[in-house]
Amino acid sequence: PVWLKCRTAQATRSTRQAAGTLERHPIKRMTSVVDTKVAIRTYKAALKEKGAEASAAERKAVVNGVSKAVKSECAPYVEDFFGCFQHRFALNSCTDATVGKMLKCQEQFSAQLFASH
Repeated sequence: PVWLKCRTAQATRSTRQAAGTLERHPIKRMTSVVDTKVAIRTYKAALKEKGAEASAAERKAVVNGVSKAVKSECAPYVEDFFGCFQHRFALNSCTDATVGKMLKCQEQFSAQLFASH
């Protein structure tokens, strides 16, 4: 019955929300990426205009933005890595590829953020 499907979906969502694994709305993540790209442009302009010492606030905004965006984008790979880490890499699914996928995601996504400017 339809009511059972809705009830099950609602229960699953509540369980994931309580566990802290409910994904954020994609629009919010997109805004974060857009904000980060704006911060990168602002930092680069401030760097040219004021120099490295006077651009500390802009640099901090870029570091925070990139860190949050990469964390959000690569979360599944980070979760897999920490699952392996907690089990001291004794699980069958824990291979060098687990670490490699996480690092590749982080590297590619951060490079993508910086490449557009």
